[in-house]
Amino acid sequence: PPALPATVGISLIFGGVWLLGAIVGLVFWATTWRRLRAIRLAAIPLDLNVPIPVLCSSARIEPSVFGIRKPVLVLPAGIVDRLAPAQLDAVLAHELCHVQRMDNLTAAIHMVVETVFWFYPLVWWIRTQLIIERERACDEEVISAANDPQVYAEGILNVCKVYLESPQACVSGISGANLRKRIETIMAASIAFSRTFNSGRR
Repeated sequence: PPALPATVGISLIFGGVWLLGAIVGLVFWATTWRRLRAIRLAAIPLDLNVPIPVLCSSARIEPSVFGIRKPVLVLPAGIVDRLAPAQLDAVLAHELCHVQRMDNLTAAIHMVVETVFWFYPLVWWIRTQLIIERERACDEEVISAANDPQVYAEGILNVCKVYLESPQACVSGISGANLRKRIETIMAASIAFSRTFNSGRR
């Protein structure tokens, strides 16, 4: 048979490499989805005064919102006892902010983009930026709702001390993005909060 033109051969090679990368991406996300689904199915209901269902999981995870159309909040076992009430309220407010912003939908869309354009470095940079921006937006929302920034920062740190497992990009949690920078930003807000509070008392 006649030999294939060089351009066709190169196209087939690149097509095969792309397909292999896409398959690896699909396998990774499918494995992640199965793991998260198992955590959700094994979790038990928890009675908290929040507008979405809350589940308690024995898995070593951080507080996270699972799902898009019918989101549920999954909390690690024992967190209610490990956090002060004000800290827990601030952490819950953070998670509810993710629900209101539909951050899991945005993450799911980017997962599809990553799978298709896995070879493009900008796509991976965008994912990092999305995580940073969604956490920053929720931090600002929690603080603007008159939550004490210092209490909020302590709540985040307490969560990270006990529940160290890294968050998944497709699940909105509390400890995503650059934690040190987030805490510094929150504490800067705490100083401003204290000054405003003290000036208001005069």
